Amino acid sequence: MKSHNMKRRLVVVALLSLVLLAGSSLASSLSSPFKKAIKKVNPAVVYIEVRTHTPVQAYRYGRVVPAQREAVASGSGVVIDAKHGYILTAAHVVKDVDQATVTLPDSREFDVIDIRTDPQTDVAIVQIDADGLTQVPFGDSDALEVGDWVLAMGSPLGKTLANSVSAGIVSGKERKTSILGKLGIEDYIQTDAVINKGNSGGPLVNINGEIVGINSSIISASGMSAGLGFAVPSNLIKPVVKELIEDGSVVRGWIGVSISSLSDIESGGLSNIPEEVKEHGGAYILGLLQDGPADLAGLENGDIITKINSKEIKGANDLIRLISSMKPDDVIKCKVYRDEEEKEIEVTLGTRPSSGDSHSFSSITDDDRESASYKKLGIVVEDFNDRMFELKGIFLIKGVRVKYVKSGSLAKEYGLNTSDIIVAVDGAKFNGKEEFENLINIADLKYGIVLTIRGRDGLRKVIIRDTGK
Repeated sequence: MKSHNMKRRLVVVALLSLVLLAGSSLASSLSSPFKKAIKKVNPAVVYIEVRTHTPVQAYRYGRVVPAQREAVASGSGVVIDAKHGYILTAAHVVKDVDQATVTLPDSREFDVIDIRTDPQTDVAIVQIDADGLTQVPFGDSDALEVGDWVLAMGSPLGKTLANSVSAGIVSGKERKTSILGKLGIEDYIQTDAVINKGNSGGPLVNINGEIVGINSSIISASGMSAGLGFAVPSNLIKPVVKELIEDGSVVRGWIGVSISSLSDIESGGLSNIPEEVKEHGGAYILGLLQDGPADLAGLENGDIITKINSKEIKGANDLIRLISSMKPDDVIKCKVYRDEEEKEIEVTLGTRPSSGDSHSFSSITDDDRESASYKKLGIVVEDFNDRMFELKGIFLIKGVRVKYVKSGSLAKEYGLNTSDIIVAVDGAKFNGKEEFENLINIADLKYGIVLTIRGRDGLRKVIIRDTGK
């Protein structure tokens, strides 16, 4: 009996050992591609901090004076063009901000020099002037299938948790949440990878280390991840990025209809539609804008659009994506099903409302790079002439405002900041940017350039020297 029990125990131990070995092997085979993808992408994932200033009134020294309230927020991004310093992020992270700073994984910090946004897709490009960047390629989001593994990367809840990674699967595709409003172009990838505040703008990547989406939003009653995360797909992002970089904004075609996928229409309203049309699918017109492109062309409520030019239209998202990729004044041929027959109707597209909504600031031009202040000090300035409160009252300040400080420059080393107001060079006051540049041009860094600066903390003098280190 003892021998029999011993044999049973040995068999159980052997089986448990096999299970543990199999589990270990499975975990190892699963984690290996994750680690490779993270190693490839992580050096390109950045933390973005933004500041917005709101005018307010303050009571100081017995009088009401103008002041500003500063709000600080953060998000994430990923480098997609190392040569030109272009970083992809979400539009809602950087839209309408006054200042933005990017922190790289190696802890280097750079002021953003240009922001271009497309709120209709929640896509934005920011640019920094930096060397030694790592970029990540785009993948094909259309190739994703429900159940595929994906990684969400970014800085959830702020800088402390920068470059965090969470894993999950693709839970759904072509999701619409209406978070972008009536004119939003939504075709979200849904994932259960953990996404929290601060992850917005960070990349959603496949196990090959390719960008297949940009983290955009979550649905949660608590504001924390509830396993319902949404990312803008890469195939929607790519043409938007191209236009933002080349043209500075995105202008889209518009047909002027409200639509629904045919599959979402109540069956009672489709009694006269053949089964083959129902099976094919289409975009069902619920309403038309009076005198809009579709109305003027003769489309009607209840029409089912099944094809545009040579492209099959199987649902509302197909129509929205296709029309949005076209331009105003493009002429399209719509194949529609109406009154038990097919028709072909030509439509001349209009301009989608709010197209071209782009926020750009502090863009550095070629002239800026040739200026004496940029070459000698590493700053870009702009004319400044404003009323400002200082100790005993309100008086007029004239000078130039620093709108960009280059990382690694003398200006950065000596503590100059964006929004500093320079009012004198070597004790000499000046009137405008041109006179300032002339003073900087003749000043000698060997002996030191004395800048008189008004900043957030009042008046200070900075002596900038080139020690030749």
